[in-house]
Amino acid sequence: MAPWGQQGNNMGFARKIRRKQQKEFMKTFKKSMKNFKMQVKCSVCGIRPDKDQKIDNWHINKDSEGIDLVCTDCYDEEEVIEDE
Repeated sequence: MAPWGQQGNNMGFARKIRRKQQKEFMKTFKKSMKNFKMQVKCSVCGIRPDKDQKIDNWHINKDSEGIDLVCTDCYDEEEVIEDE
């Protein structure tokens, strides 16, 4: 059995490694999300969301084979045209 002093060093070392892995994960996650946001655009009008604009209200085009997003302005226009 290890003395208390050595056991604490092992715990601190493990915590240090976990923290480093967590920071690295967050760094790569933020980078990949930034790249993803740069790829997002409306499939109808081609507009990209503003920096502060969230795409939570955007709709997915169900007619396409891929994941095509439609901005709220274009979706409202399509809805009006289909209703007529």
